[in-house]
Formats: sequence, C-alpha cells, structure tokens
Amino acid sequence: MLAAPTLAIDLPLKALVAEDDQGKVWLTYNSPEFLKERHGVPDDLIKNIAGAEALMARAVE
Repeated sequence: MLAAPTLAIDLPLKALVAEDDQGKVWLTYNSPEFLKERHGVPDDLIKNIAGAEALMARAVE
C-alpha cells in the first residue's frame, strides 16, 4: 500500500462468477497485470497478489 496507495480501491481482490442463459459460467476480475498498470505497482510487489488469479480459476472448474 505504501508503494501504490491507489491500489487500496481494488483490494481486497474481488471476483464475479455468473452463469449466462446458455449455462456457461463466467469468471470476471481485475487481473494482476491490469492492477499493476492501473496503479503503477512495482514488479516485485505485484507477485504478492498474482497467486489469487490461479486460485480463482480453480474455484470455478
């Protein structure tokens, strides 16, 4: 938070899981890459939240 204070608006990470009319399930979230660009998070710090992406994907399998 000290390196990129505006990141606070996007933390904690959130995900939306929704099913469409055809029964397809969609997972929507802001990727770590997007958050890095949006808030200027240094490379060495963005890795701290990058693991959440894999966890969210596995949760909807």
